[in-house]
Amino acid sequence: MRRYILSIFIFIVPYFGFTQDADSLVQKTDSLINTSLDIDSLKTLTDSTAAIISDSTKAEADTVKNKKKGDIATTVNYNAKDSLNFNLKTQDIIMFKEAHVDYGEIELDADKIKVNYNTKVLDASGLKDTSGNISGKPIFSDRGQVYQTDEIRYNFDTKKAIIKGVVTQQGEAFMHSNWTKKNEKDELFSDHALYTTCNLDHPHFGISANKLKLIPGDKILAGPFNLEITELPTPLLFPFGMFPMPNNKTSGILFPTYGEENRRGFFLRDGGYYWAISEYIDLALRGEIYSKGSYGLSLASNYKKRYSYSGNINIRFNQQQIGESEVDSAVSKDFWIQWSHRPESKGTGRFSASVNGGTSSYNQNNPTSNYQQQVNANFNSNISYSNVIAGTPFNYAISARHNQNIRTNEIDILLPEVALNMNRQYPFKKVNLDGFDWLQKMNYSYNFTSTNRITNNIGRVSLEATEDSIADFSPENLPFLLERANNGGRHRVPVSTSFNLFKFITASPNFNYDEVWYLRELNHRYSDSLKTVVIDTLNTFSRAGSYNAGIGFTTRLYGTIYPKKGPVKAVRHIMTPTVNFNWRPDFGEEQYGIYKEVQTDSLGNTRIFSKYDGFVYGSPGRGKSGTIGISLANTIEMKVKKASDTSDTPTKVKIFDNLSFSTSYNIIADSFRLAPISINARTNLFNNKLDVNIQTGINPYVIVLDSITTNERGQTEVFQREIDQYAWEGGQGIGRLTTANIALSTNLNPKGKKSDDENRNNLEDKARQAGATEDQVQALSNNPQMYVDFDVPWNLRVRYNIRWSKDGYEEATVQQTMNFSGDINFTENWKVGFTSGYDFEQKDFTQTSINIFRNLHCWQINANWVPFGRFQSFSVDIGVKASILQDLKLNRRRSWWDN
Repeated sequence: MRRYILSIFIFIVPYFGFTQDADSLVQKTDSLINTSLDIDSLKTLTDSTAAIISDSTKAEADTVKNKKKGDIATTVNYNAKDSLNFNLKTQDIIMFKEAHVDYGEIELDADKIKVNYNTKVLDASGLKDTSGNISGKPIFSDRGQVYQTDEIRYNFDTKKAIIKGVVTQQGEAFMHSNWTKKNEKDELFSDHALYTTCNLDHPHFGISANKLKLIPGDKILAGPFNLEITELPTPLLFPFGMFPMPNNKTSGILFPTYGEENRRGFFLRDGGYYWAISEYIDLALRGEIYSKGSYGLSLASNYKKRYSYSGNINIRFNQQQIGESEVDSAVSKDFWIQWSHRPESKGTGRFSASVNGGTSSYNQNNPTSNYQQQVNANFNSNISYSNVIAGTPFNYAISARHNQNIRTNEIDILLPEVALNMNRQYPFKKVNLDGFDWLQKMNYSYNFTSTNRITNNIGRVSLEATEDSIADFSPENLPFLLERANNGGRHRVPVSTSFNLFKFITASPNFNYDEVWYLRELNHRYSDSLKTVVIDTLNTFSRAGSYNAGIGFTTRLYGTIYPKKGPVKAVRHIMTPTVNFNWRPDFGEEQYGIYKEVQTDSLGNTRIFSKYDGFVYGSPGRGKSGTIGISLANTIEMKVKKASDTSDTPTKVKIFDNLSFSTSYNIIADSFRLAPISINARTNLFNNKLDVNIQTGINPYVIVLDSITTNERGQTEVFQREIDQYAWEGGQGIGRLTTANIALSTNLNPKGKKSDDENRNNLEDKARQAGATEDQVQALSNNPQMYVDFDVPWNLRVRYNIRWSKDGYEEATVQQTMNFSGDINFTENWKVGFTSGYDFEQKDFTQTSINIFRNLHCWQINANWVPFGRFQSFSVDIGVKASILQDLKLNRRRSWWDN
């Protein structure tokens, strides 16, 4: 009713001759005023025409008969907290304190806003308080682009604006300018502008330009400009420049890293060109050059098709100048390829790839900061396609695999490899008979695999070669290797069920049938003329089947002790005993036709050979087996109530995460029926600060010493034999300790001692809270080890491993390894990290590197120093950080390459 009376009053004022008072009418209220104004209907108004005012509900409005159609085709909504001033002569609406205007995709917030609905021009600014401070400066938003300003004038008709003191964010970058003009295309023309990725009001650095043009979603063009650091100009002056928009992939130059290596001299590394081919694929070409003649090239590409697949490929080639002088100088050419292809959830077919391999000398000549890759000798690759057969329980997979050992130079390529699998079937699932639950649970499945293996380990496929005969995997040798390719197929049908025995014991009987198929077989025979064994290869289809059966029993026992005194309130012991019985016939018997005894020399000595010796799936096993396997797993924990703890809930402390014993007994064997006894333990000490893992092996049989001699080279030789007599029968306890391995690992900082999953989840949460996109979250999540977290003040990780072994009366051997790494924040923005180890055999430190990180909020400095060793080097990286890393206070670890 109040608004209605106000509208009538405004309408009749001109007719009563209140000309001076009619020029303006001010309404003040403590509550927020919500109003909408249809400027489209107010192109021409006379002094005798009242303004049309309606609230946000549009429920009460008077119409004006004398009006013309204007150029603005939407409604301007506005409100203010303090007051609204309607001027009928100038046709201005002035709003004060927390004023808000929205017009389509345009929004404006300021403490003072003036709208003229005749000229369709909007002016906004802040208000000064009594101390001279300006509050409520305009924040202008146009189609999602936000501008923080001192003053702004905007024309609804032309969509042009003049802005004073603007700060606008463009993706991950910010632009500061004194005066800016905006046209209808949202292009900005700025005077005395600063372009930076620092998100502070007073940026640490920036590109200062007299003239600057910003084209949204494309690029920024700058006139004469120079680099400013902490608002001080530097001598780095350029006549013009072009900068890509950070949110879009844009081609550009990649600046190199510089440094020095002891082996290859001064270098420029990882410089090149980045090519943004499209929003789905990019390409980076990099090169490196060393003062002593070495050089390298690399190609890296990322690609992605939303909801279908994504991946990346990295190919590196290096030519190394090896040797310090012309006499011992040599050239080594190495390459390495890494390819990862990941399918996303769309359809049933899935193509995936994980390729990691190259020349065997690559890691030796080109170590990386990836410690695992540097010390790892084995690399594997797999490319596969899998799908389901619609309407059936079957699925299939076709793949190619690669296994490589860079120390032995052994390479295996399995191409192709085919698998056909049937999902587990329950043929009696619907049978509902009391006492026949085991029949309902009975199940079977089917699996078929076939492969073609090409290897350069000739010793595995040819008896003429020794076991360690390794041929070069080269184009010249490829026909030779293909001719000796190993291929075959294998069928497996497992059948199993389960039932409860005496309520507390679970029994699991099983039966397994295996059958191997080959396209050839071997015939071993003794040649009187050659006086040796001759192997004939018969190209024919050959098959052999095998089977075994067994039953397992397991249960779980609980025991708890409640001490009456002391801080320990309860001790709980969980035991999981398991007994398995497995039976297999002797497939070495003559009736199966797989093995045969052949004379090997003129003396009549014989040896048993299989017609599938060295074949890809081997032969069915020799020797009858009736094995009883016994194991006992234990978990021991206690609840402790500390005197200083005011809560009533005791703390759970694990004494042993696992304490297990296992062995087996072959009741059918003629001798040596008992297998070695294995004892394993895993626990944490000192309030979970130290992880302890212990593995031991005990031989239960007696060793008899025959003699100890010294050979011609001065080496001691021990002649001994094991007899079929248990150690406890000879008063030697339960057996001889043959192996013992102890692994200790810790991170002495409890905050830093988290699992990889916990670190990854924590990093994801921090990134989302800082406003990261999902792509940025994934980049951080996939590489958590690549970022330095300044929130953790220090880390000290130590891993020590000692292995002891002794065979009877021979001398015991001890192998020790130690690796340690850590970092420490010397100040809020300085962190120093290190990685090293100790070789107890060589009595020297392993490769050691020291890293220095300097966090400068919006940019960073990383220095890497390898102080000694073959790969002694020093390098420095200086770069700008992405804004998300500024918010997370993370620094990216730059990989140092010796390639």
